[in-house]
Amino acid sequence: RKTAGFLALAFRTARLVMNYDIAQGTRIGGREINQDRAAWHATDKAVLMVVADGMGGHLQGEVAAQIAIDTLVERFRAEARPRLANPADFLSAALLLAHRTIVRYAADCRIPAHVAPRTTCIACVVQDGNASWAHAGDSRLYLIHQHPEGPAKVAHTRDHSVVQRM
Repeated sequence: RKTAGFLALAFRTARLVMNYDIAQGTRIGGREINQDRAAWHATDKAVLMVVADGMGGHLQGEVAAQIAIDTLVERFRAEARPRLANPADFLSAALLLAHRTIVRYAADCRIPAHVAPRTTCIACVVQDGNASWAHAGDSRLYLIHQHPEGPAKVAHTRDHSVVQRM
């Protein structure tokens, strides 16, 4: 099984300073081309983390994943000065822009729609001690909340897939 992702730990806003650790890893699995992409970008007040996984069965999934990553990071750099006005609105608009950019790329390359580049994507913004996220496809975000009195609680996003709907 191949995976791509981030582990983001210890977010807190002590004296308006965010402390965090980010780790990322990927495994190619049985594919010839690694279609996983991951990136993060931070200001003093906000952090963006993005994972995209090109979809098998479509041409140039790695290109679609890179376009998604590039689009979200570019928009974050332009809009987070040093905070985003509204993280949820940012994520919605940036993911829609990434989708449109991928569709335009496929059209410009004359790639038939049924095999056009596609990617899953999960993006998370941490700002003001809150995490906001948006995703498309079966890439997941896991939220792990440590409790001093007991075991950690784990929540995750629901996949946008036929299997998840069953």
